[in-house]
Amino acid sequence: MAERFIPSDADIASRCRAVTKPGLYTILPRANRVESILPDFDKTAAQVLATPQLGARFVQHELHLQPGGGTRTSIKDGLEHFLFVLEGQVSLDLSGNKHPLTQGGFAYLPADLPYTVRNPSGQKSRVLWTKRRYKPVDSRQADLIVGNEKDVPVLPCDTYLEQHLIPYEENVAYDLAFNLLNFEPGIHFGFVESHIMEHGLYMLQGRGIYWLNGDFHEVQTDDFIYMAPFCPQFFYAMGWVKGRYLIYKDVNRDYVDGL
Repeated sequence: MAERFIPSDADIASRCRAVTKPGLYTILPRANRVESILPDFDKTAAQVLATPQLGARFVQHELHLQPGGGTRTSIKDGLEHFLFVLEGQVSLDLSGNKHPLTQGGFAYLPADLPYTVRNPSGQKSRVLWTKRRYKPVDSRQADLIVGNEKDVPVLPCDTYLEQHLIPYEENVAYDLAFNLLNFEPGIHFGFVESHIMEHGLYMLQGRGIYWLNGDFHEVQTDDFIYMAPFCPQFFYAMGWVKGRYLIYKDVNRDYVDGL
């Protein structure tokens, strides 16, 4: 009887770290993401990370902009937007006012502000792009923010260090937050969190163990995690380098939708 040929990658399914548990959490490693085409962009591929089909109340993409790639026309969809440059550089154009964003650069764009974004360099750029419907509160305004993480203060929080890219604690007009969490190897949360805010989490550096609703998962650079409201969560940083991730959450509003 002839010996059967078994490909060297026959355990491909056993090595898959992608997990989807509806109503609780989703883990999307880079190896398991596919690319989509968005009609409002050219020379750009989108890895779709979170949408309402998942149960999220926001949309989050990782955009891969080839040289010269970007928006075809101004984006003016009535949603609020947040851009964070993961790699490379982009040019953000606000009615003729151009803002260069390099790695670590970010921008919060209020719902009534049209903009275009383009990769002016000769290399691919990666941008985390988040959008959601803004919930206004009285007459207070959520203003445009353009900056870079290196200029944002690093503050102690629980057992780790945190950077607030949006000043949501100083101005409740902002209904979302994007925070950078920094963990030295071996550092972990001081307690298990379970709260109303949902999360979109992107691992920027390092690796660790994420405990989600009783399940342990090893996570690493470029992993994406969606956490539904009230999903119990706990993080422990591992390895030899600092663990860092960017996390989205909804804030500063009463949760009466659906009443």
